Amino acid sequence: MQIESTSHESPYRTGTLKGLTLSEVQKMLPDISPDTRTSCDRKATITWRFLADGKLCGIWNYRKSYEVLNELSTYGPDEVFTAIFNQAYTVL
Repeated sequence: MQIESTSHESPYRTGTLKGLTLSEVQKMLPDISPDTRTSCDRKATITWRFLADGKLCGIWNYRKSYEVLNELSTYGPDEVFTAIFNQAYTVL
Protein backbone atom coordinates (compact mmCIF):
# COMPACT_ATOMS: atom_id res chain seq x y z
CA MET A 1 0.00 0.00 0.00
CA GLN A 2 1.40 3.39 -0.99
CA ILE A 3 0.94 6.06 1.69
CA GLU A 4 1.73 9.72 1.11
CA SER A 5 1.04 12.97 2.90
CA THR A 6 -1.73 15.35 1.79
CA SER A 7 -3.11 18.69 2.93
CA HIS A 8 -6.74 17.75 2.23
CA GLU A 9 -9.10 17.79 5.21
CA SER A 10 -11.14 14.72 6.13
CA PRO A 11 -14.82 15.58 5.65
CA TYR A 12 -16.31 13.49 8.50
CA ARG A 13 -15.69 10.60 10.86
CA THR A 14 -16.05 7.01 9.62
CA GLY A 15 -14.25 5.08 12.34
CA THR A 16 -12.24 5.06 15.56
CA LEU A 17 -8.79 4.00 16.72
CA LYS A 18 -8.77 2.78 20.32
CA GLY A 19 -5.99 1.86 22.71
CA LEU A 20 -3.03 3.21 20.75
CA THR A 21 -0.61 5.87 21.92
CA LEU A 22 0.18 8.79 19.64
CA SER A 23 3.70 7.36 19.32
CA GLU A 24 2.31 4.02 18.13
CA VAL A 25 0.18 5.79 15.50
CA GLN A 26 3.26 7.69 14.33
CA LYS A 27 5.31 4.46 14.10
CA MET A 28 2.64 2.95 11.86
CA LEU A 29 2.69 6.06 9.62
CA PRO A 30 6.43 6.81 9.63
CA ASP A 31 6.42 9.01 6.53
CA ILE A 32 3.45 11.16 7.63
CA SER A 33 4.10 14.07 9.97
CA PRO A 34 1.19 14.97 12.23
CA ASP A 35 -0.15 18.51 12.26
CA THR A 36 -0.02 19.54 15.91
CA ARG A 37 -1.66 22.93 15.46
CA THR A 38 -5.14 23.28 16.92
CA SER A 39 -7.78 23.43 14.16
CA CYS A 40 -9.52 26.71 13.31
CA ASP A 41 -12.65 25.62 15.16
CA ARG A 42 -10.47 24.51 18.10
CA LYS A 43 -11.93 20.98 18.03
CA ALA A 44 -8.97 18.95 16.74
CA THR A 45 -5.54 19.13 18.37
CA ILE A 46 -3.48 16.68 16.31
CA THR A 47 -4.15 15.45 12.78
CA TRP A 48 -2.56 13.01 10.35
CA ARG A 49 -3.68 13.56 6.73
CA PHE A 50 -2.66 11.06 4.07
CA LEU A 51 -3.54 9.27 0.87
CA ALA A 52 -3.47 5.47 0.88
CA ASP A 53 -3.34 4.19 -2.68
CA GLY A 54 -4.84 7.53 -3.72
CA LYS A 55 -7.73 7.40 -1.22
CA LEU A 56 -8.11 10.26 1.27
CA CYS A 57 -7.57 9.25 4.91
CA GLY A 58 -7.25 11.09 8.17
CA ILE A 59 -6.79 10.58 11.89
CA TRP A 60 -7.46 13.29 14.48
CA ASN A 61 -7.98 13.97 18.17
CA TYR A 62 -11.48 15.45 18.34
CA ARG A 63 -12.38 17.47 21.44
CA LYS A 64 -9.75 15.72 23.56
CA SER A 65 -11.28 12.28 22.99
CA TYR A 66 -7.75 10.87 23.09
CA GLU A 67 -7.08 12.25 26.58
CA VAL A 68 -10.52 11.24 27.95
CA LEU A 69 -11.40 8.00 26.09
CA ASN A 70 -8.04 6.97 24.58
CA GLU A 71 -9.52 7.11 21.07
CA LEU A 72 -8.89 8.97 17.83
CA SER A 73 -11.36 9.71 15.02
CA THR A 74 -10.68 8.41 11.52
CA TYR A 75 -11.82 8.99 7.95
CA GLY A 76 -11.13 6.66 5.05
CA PRO A 77 -11.74 3.17 3.68
CA ASP A 78 -12.15 0.48 6.33
CA GLU A 79 -9.71 -1.81 4.53
CA VAL A 80 -6.94 0.80 4.78
CA PHE A 81 -7.32 1.25 8.53
CA THR A 82 -7.75 -2.48 9.15
CA ALA A 83 -4.56 -3.19 7.19
CA ILE A 84 -2.53 -0.57 9.08
CA PHE A 85 -4.02 -0.69 12.59
CA ASN A 86 -5.65 -4.16 12.79
CA GLN A 87 -7.84 -4.62 15.87
CA ALA A 88 -7.32 -1.06 17.14
CA TYR A 89 -9.63 0.13 14.32
CA THR A 90 -13.42 0.12 14.75
CA VAL A 91 -15.98 1.05 12.09
CA LEU A 92 -18.68 3.47 13.21
